[in-house]
Amino acid sequence: MSDRPVLYVGEKNISSWSMRAWVAMTHKRVPFQERGIPLIGDRDRARRLEVSPTGKVPVLHHAGLVIPDSLAIIEYLEETFPAPAHPALWPADRGERAHARWLAAAMHSGFMKVREGMSFNTCFLPRRAAPPAAAMDEAAGMLGLLETALARRKPGAGEFLFGEFGAVDAMYAPTIVRLTTYEVPTGATPLAAVWMRAVLDHAAVRPWLDAARALPPAETY
Repeated sequence: MSDRPVLYVGEKNISSWSMRAWVAMTHKRVPFQERGIPLIGDRDRARRLEVSPTGKVPVLHHAGLVIPDSLAIIEYLEETFPAPAHPALWPADRGERAHARWLAAAMHSGFMKVREGMSFNTCFLPRRAAPPAAAMDEAAGMLGLLETALARRKPGAGEFLFGEFGAVDAMYAPTIVRLTTYEVPTGATPLAAVWMRAVLDHAAVRPWLDAARALPPAETY
């Protein structure tokens, strides 16, 4: 397709959902135009509603379509920019693909205690309150699910959840920032600990985090 996709995102130290779509697009090697919408200056969502029917970001505009959801954006990218011309976002194996999709869906709709108790924007503050016990317990359960997925990898697979970096790694990237910043113990999940470091060091993740750290801290959102 000749027209370049446009991805609208919020501030990189606030919008964890924008990060997921941005990381997926960057890893997919799809040339796109990034347009920022400052969330702090758009409390009534008026600016976001101009470009997104849900009044939320991220939102992707491409070929006359408007896609206002991270997971939907990922699926659209996989269909519109398929492998081998672009890196695959989902595993080729049907069973692994189903597992990856339900882990991504779990992140998309769940783990609310982690989100509320370890807010993404607070990860970029010089100081933050300790997370509540409920958030720590939920984080431990999440790591258990991920440890199981990592333990099932085929011999010789890559270092990510299903070998090569993909959609499910992108979906969990902002939460890895939370778990790392809030020092959630990983002694019982050694494979997850290695995986988290690999995700944070990935070429599609580092630029977002570098930009987030360069922004003025957002005390509240």
